[in-house]
Amino acid sequence: MKRTNDEQFLHDWLIRKLKEKYSKLYKEVQINPGDEKNYELKGHFPDAVCVNYGQIMLIIEVETKESINEQEIDQWKELSQLGAQLVVLVPKEMQNAARDLCWKNGIASKVKIGFFDVLLST
Repeated sequence: MKRTNDEQFLHDWLIRKLKEKYSKLYKEVQINPGDEKNYELKGHFPDAVCVNYGQIMLIIEVETKESINEQEIDQWKELSQLGAQLVVLVPKEMQNAARDLCWKNGIASKVKIGFFDVLLST
């Protein structure tokens, strides 16, 4: 399912923020925002990949409210089998829905669900 422009903007902004944050912890953080295909991992283009000394340490997939659904599970399954920890970041209010999808599809032990919360103050 294609994201709305607002959801795509949020998705890509989060990926860039992840790179900024995780660049302090890992030697390299490769990102694939939007339709960009900057870093390939065994035929896949995850949103972010954290690497230390040539070893894949973490694969991160960012989901928005619109993209937490049965269609994404196949991608999560494939990414969870690439040999590194898969973290799926979801909006805070969607944690249970994402966790339920993982349990229902037998990948709960292979996927870590993280969350984000964007607060705007005036």
